[in-house]
Amino acid sequence: MNKFIRLFLLGGVISFLISPAFAQDFSQKLSLGLQGGLWKPGLTGHSDIYAVGNHVGLSFKYNLKEKISFGFSLSYGETGEANLSGKEAEGAGFTFSQKESANRLHQTWLDADIVYHLRPFERLNPYLLGGIGLTFWSVKDMNGNLVKVQDIDLKDQELTFSGGAGLELRFKENWGVSVSTRFHYLSHVLTSFKDSKDIVGTGPDKLDLPRATLEVFLGVNYYFGRVKDTDKDNVPDREDYCPDTPRGATVDERGCPLDSDGDGVYDGLDKCPHTPPGTKVNANGCPL
Repeated sequence: MNKFIRLFLLGGVISFLISPAFAQDFSQKLSLGLQGGLWKPGLTGHSDIYAVGNHVGLSFKYNLKEKISFGFSLSYGETGEANLSGKEAEGAGFTFSQKESANRLHQTWLDADIVYHLRPFERLNPYLLGGIGLTFWSVKDMNGNLVKVQDIDLKDQELTFSGGAGLELRFKENWGVSVSTRFHYLSHVLTSFKDSKDIVGTGPDKLDLPRATLEVFLGVNYYFGRVKDTDKDNVPDREDYCPDTPRGATVDERGCPLDSDGDGVYDGLDKCPHTPPGTKVNANGCPL
């Protein structure tokens, strides 16, 4: 458990250190993400035989509104049976120690998510997510062969429901980093373990199969397109207090034009930038 907490905190600290001030802007509608981290499976009867494993994934997100996004993600995880020597009664817990030559659990998640951004225009943007999807899992031996119980292959597909939370920091116009956690519940809808193959349960003649998973991961996100800037003064529209600045004029951090010599012709357009106060000038800012 301590390793989980350390990894989560380390990701957050790294994100803060590499992230100068940058505000989120949802005029960039599309994003592509790459994630990687740790996952822990839980079984039907709450038995605990699997160690913490690794997983990787890709995500695609479309921003519907300034606070709401819709997206898809595809992830793959793998782990093995934990080394329970001396702690059989306690279960595996959050151990990384795995048995040698033991069976391995492989799992793939395909999710459709709704993401709610709590502070979408801040560089530090917490969010909540929830969704529905499919998961595909199988148990294989060290040679890659499917494990059988009662002549039934240990593999399945199920409908899942998920929920989670995360934190994203934008450190460049098109880039962001995030740390997230997600919980998947396997509903057994669409399962193959039914009728004569219904061997799922906690009884002595039943089989304990995957029922839930917990994932913690770090991600890197790329946002396509440029921030909307109608007057092309390099200040995004939502931060621009002077949205109709003439092209070529020098502006301050709020997007408002500067006029250093006070002659009514903006810096950048002023051909004579050091005109004495009170001097009448032409359209180019030069004395008449």
